[in-house]
Amino acid sequence: MFYSADNAKLLIDGKEILASTAQISLGANLSPNYSITQRHTNDYTAEGGVGGQLSFTYYLTGADYFKTFITGQGETGIERPTEDIYTNPISGNFGGLNFESGYLTSYSVNFSPNSPASANATVNFFDYARGSFASNSTAPPENTQMLNFSQASVVGEFSSGTVDSFVAGTYNYASEVFPVYLMGETRPSTVSFGPKTVNMNFEIDNPTGYLPFSGARSKITVNLKNSAGSEVDSFECSGVMNSRNLATAVGDYIK
Repeated sequence: MFYSADNAKLLIDGKEILASTAQISLGANLSPNYSITQRHTNDYTAEGGVGGQLSFTYYLTGADYFKTFITGQGETGIERPTEDIYTNPISGNFGGLNFESGYLTSYSVNFSPNSPASANATVNFFDYARGSFASNSTAPPENTQMLNFSQASVVGEFSSGTVDSFVAGTYNYASEVFPVYLMGETRPSTVSFGPKTVNMNFEIDNPTGYLPFSGARSKITVNLKNSAGSEVDSFECSGVMNSRNLATAVGDYIK
């Protein structure tokens, strides 16, 4: 029997997500076993535990829940007692398949004029996915307002040069998370967190190639508003502008 997207709910920490796409993938870390006289084999050995990844695109409706994990996961260090090995783990359930210890490893928002505000998120988990698919055709939550960038405003602060108008852009976040296994384990006893990075890319209306050799201190804030004009969410990146590009194509404008 074939099912449609209407039959699968996406829940993160028990909260239903208004997703437009979703995918969960599982993988085993296997390596082939060869003898010294063989060039082929049917034998494989596990080199790590089972893990998976949940990726989805969802609509922004207000204060974005996933932004809390950008500063909320992995910020207390890795020296933790055994009963507290996971720092703010994410639980997920997609169509009945579920996991309890996930970590936000990538997150992005595309800023496009007059378009619904949506984000892409990827959650990695280092365990089995439990449960099995279960059809669910209940209606999504009512009275939920999806935000649109037609009500957004952008504020840019630059140590040198000016920007008059922003056309489009992206907000990107990435985090490195590594499982740590003890002998005889297939589920990690702890995880270690690597660097986190946040960056913004923007298309602007003033073509210039000015960029100091040391970069330029910059701060960009995107404010999302509802239909009543009230600010309900924002995205901010403060750092150093380190590249500029000038391009065009036949029939297109200079950007």
